[in-house]
Amino acid sequence: MNQEMKSSTSSETTVWDVLHLSGSPHIPSSVNVPHAWLLLGPTGSGKRLTALAMAAAFNCPELPGVGCGVCSTCTRIISGRHPDLHLIVPEGQVISVETIRAGVIPEAARSPFEARRKVFVIEEAERMHPSAQNALLKTLEEPPEDTIIILVCDQEDELLETVRSRCRVVHFQRVPSEAIQGILEAEGAETPVARLAARIADGDINRARSFALEPEAQSRHRSFAGVPARLTSSLEALDAAAEIVTEAATAVKERSEAQKREVVELAAALGEGRGTASARASLAKRHKRELRRLENEVLNEALWTIASWYRDVLTARRGAPEAIANLDLTPDLGRWAVALEPDDRSLVAAIHRCATTPGALARNANPSLAIEATLVELARLAPPPAESMPVD
Repeated sequence: MNQEMKSSTSSETTVWDVLHLSGSPHIPSSVNVPHAWLLLGPTGSGKRLTALAMAAAFNCPELPGVGCGVCSTCTRIISGRHPDLHLIVPEGQVISVETIRAGVIPEAARSPFEARRKVFVIEEAERMHPSAQNALLKTLEEPPEDTIIILVCDQEDELLETVRSRCRVVHFQRVPSEAIQGILEAEGAETPVARLAARIADGDINRARSFALEPEAQSRHRSFAGVPARLTSSLEALDAAAEIVTEAATAVKERSEAQKREVVELAAALGEGRGTASARASLAKRHKRELRRLENEVLNEALWTIASWYRDVLTARRGAPEAIANLDLTPDLGRWAVALEPDDRSLVAAIHRCATTPGALARNANPSLAIEATLVELARLAPPPAESMPVD
């Protein structure tokens, strides 16, 4: 069960080869599909999307074992809106034993609502508390025949060996920028936009796709990249922090409206039959987690973008333009590199400050206070040179 295979990001074996266990184009329902999977690899390497694709392939009525990608089952699973797909994510720093006992073990014992199999996707599985991992062992070892559990993990060492040994392991690799650019161009992005997206994504295909294909993401990036030039005082830092928090709140509001439509769609699909109360409760919990996660994602995106600016200034100072991520801002970076008074250690400290704040957010720190404190500190560490102009 712990046989290791390469993922679709490798040149050796695609994820569909992993799924084609029978050696044929489709997997008949009689094939003994492994019930526990462990997808290992860096953030942005496609693990989560692969987990959803696997869930769709296992349940697709049109192309069983492959997934057609267009039927109701596939589209609802890929969008995370299927009653037999259970997404488990950290709430705070860890996935608690209570989450596993309440959200996985009893649900795994129930019959699927409409699909052939229930699929549990446990994201950031390395954040399961050891007691949560131990609680999951029996379900991993003796699951119901119609249950599949997929662990999505960045750090293998944080998982107990007893958990790893019960899973089929698939390794993912960071996606090269050239490959990301090619993917984006194939999806319709113009070459300059695809090249920039691939650079700033740092191997994260999801971040690159969001930037290249969503005008709102490009607008946010320009806004966030302009923050360092605004940090001339604590007051300016507080104003910039308020704008970042407002960006996150706007994204949450838009997602909340989409969730309301999803509730209506689910009610129409389920009616008042068996298991509807459980499905509605599960949806409400997922919606709450999604909104908190989205808020943190936008805030983390802002911090990552600001940190990438300071990193690029360091890169420009070292005369390595080929390593600059924010290609569209090269002239401004060059001015900073020449005119900025703080030494390199201050820039490194600014990058470090941006990198530590997401941890505070994950520990349920007040978002506004966390972002404000970070930007005020950045204004002290690396105030913009007088010669620089704010980035539009």
